[in-house]
Amino acid sequence: MIRRRIALWLPSLAVLVGCAKQPSGGSGSDDAGATPPAIDGGGVPDAATATTAAAEETGPCAGKAEGALACDGESVVRCAGTGRAPEAVKTCLDIERCEAGACAPACPEGEVYVPATGPAGFKMGKNLSAFGFGNRKSGNHGKGRADLPHKVVLTKPFCMDQTEVTAGAMKKCVQEKGCKAPQRTDRWVTYPDKPDYPVNLVDYPMSKYYCEQYGKSLPTEAQWEWAATGGDGRSWPWGEEEPTCEHADFTQAILISPGGDSGCHGGGPSKVGTHRKGDRIWPSGPIHDLAGNVWEWVLDSYVPYSGKDEVDPVHLRPSIGNYVVRGGGWNRSGRGILAAFRGGAIVSYKVPGLGFRCVRNAKEREASASPR
Repeated sequence: MIRRRIALWLPSLAVLVGCAKQPSGGSGSDDAGATPPAIDGGGVPDAATATTAAAEETGPCAGKAEGALACDGESVVRCAGTGRAPEAVKTCLDIERCEAGACAPACPEGEVYVPATGPAGFKMGKNLSAFGFGNRKSGNHGKGRADLPHKVVLTKPFCMDQTEVTAGAMKKCVQEKGCKAPQRTDRWVTYPDKPDYPVNLVDYPMSKYYCEQYGKSLPTEAQWEWAATGGDGRSWPWGEEEPTCEHADFTQAILISPGGDSGCHGGGPSKVGTHRKGDRIWPSGPIHDLAGNVWEWVLDSYVPYSGKDEVDPVHLRPSIGNYVVRGGGWNRSGRGILAAFRGGAIVSYKVPGLGFRCVRNAKEREASASPR
């Protein structure tokens, strides 16, 4: 048996080859049929490992420690270390973007991101209002309580219009998307000559149709109240300070009549966003006029709260013909603009103190097939 050392030279690297057995019966010369000697790579990766490592160095986890969170497109991933693919954690919703390893708000301009409640939810209902519907002459006062306290959980965030829908925005919808124009039958009508004022004299179907043309919806009653309060039990969107005309356009003194020349400016609504002291401030921006200016249609039918805990509630009973309105208007008192105050109106109700705003509900994105 003959043993020898072979010096194998690679560019800039001398690799020492260990002793190798020659085939039995061979001479001292190399045998063409012999198995080549095994080479200790000395830490040089094979082609597959090198490719994976290169991808790691230039991928979402480049320069990040194992366990760190990163963004791969709109997906959050957890870095697994050099040479290993990151682990998918979650895919951000379509109203979010992935930023610094977390899902961040990404609502379109003019909309404010309102987060989900979390599993603790928030309390709706203060057990203050009797359930009634219809006008005063109808005598249809209903029975029981309208607002029994209960816990509500909202599992997804949403984007809410920063302002009530304006007469200018409604005019554009009439021209481009088949919205029905409000009738100009009242001295306080804002359409079409006051483009920066909330559109009014719109009924429930007109409001719902508008929102749907822009991929949005009327807010549910729970979404509206959560957006107005953040679930901390505050009386008005801004907190507990008694309302003034700096907070909202409403009637400070005794109401002359529901359609009277009341309000902070002598009658009729104000330009949207005028009363900034009354804004509800979220981290992603302020929402204007959730109290006063015009009442706002919401999606739910006007039915009494059951008092049972709920998750993502929406109560639709079209046969009833009544729907909830929220927020009060320029011709309502401080009580009428309370954040928890529930109003109800028949589906075809059109008055100068009633408008609406929309929400954009979050949708799931398709997860990436395989994070890099």
